[in-house]
Amino acid sequence: MVQIRGLHKAYGGNEVLRGIDLDVHRGEVVVVLGPSGSGKSTMLRCVNLLETPTAGSIVVEGVDITGKGVDINKVRSTLGMVFQQFNLFPHLSAKKNVMIAQQKVLKRSREEAERIAVEELGKVGLADRVDFMPSQLSGGQQQRVAIARALAMNPHVMLFDEATSALDPELVRDVLGVMRDLAREGMTMIVVTHEMQFARDVADRVVFMDGGVIVEQGTPEQVFDHPQSERTKDFLGHIS
Repeated sequence: MVQIRGLHKAYGGNEVLRGIDLDVHRGEVVVVLGPSGSGKSTMLRCVNLLETPTAGSIVVEGVDITGKGVDINKVRSTLGMVFQQFNLFPHLSAKKNVMIAQQKVLKRSREEAERIAVEELGKVGLADRVDFMPSQLSGGQQQRVAIARALAMNPHVMLFDEATSALDPELVRDVLGVMRDLAREGMTMIVVTHEMQFARDVADRVVFMDGGVIVEQGTPEQVFDHPQSERTKDFLGHIS
């Protein structure tokens, strides 16, 4: 589904990514761990060209999105992304927040967009909140609206960039619950997170990054219980 080769990203003299190679297969949940500043989020943002790579290639479903003349909006329509911040329109209800991109990007009718919005909000446990404004929702509920909005676009891959890090601890569980359900349903996911138990329970593969490179990757059991790198051992020792 996603093939990253030789990915570099620099801001002036600061090289944030220093040669990333990563494959993500259909239906796989890949969880990316690492300290702040390790390049995790930058890598994720390169996958839908929110950041333009300095060098390297990214192929999504056979399309080299770093190639010349690629229709990035067409590629982005297959990539759902959920950020740390919810980015909801404050003047629109939950339902209308989920409808708007369907209508503008996918050109769905108002009726179809509304039907799908209500359906997706129901799936994330917000059937009784469809007409609430963002200001009437908790942070966890707003993040679930953001997930419903991404899912309403029928993405082939979901990208989660620290989706729970702005939430109060008691709200994290509900958002992770939605992500667990998606994983069970076979959604291809790349998840940047600090939620170690989620990584252990849900990931097919755990990737540990530091200093702009992939230090180690493997199954949750391999990475958590039998890390090969001293840097991985040190990181896990500080957070366990």
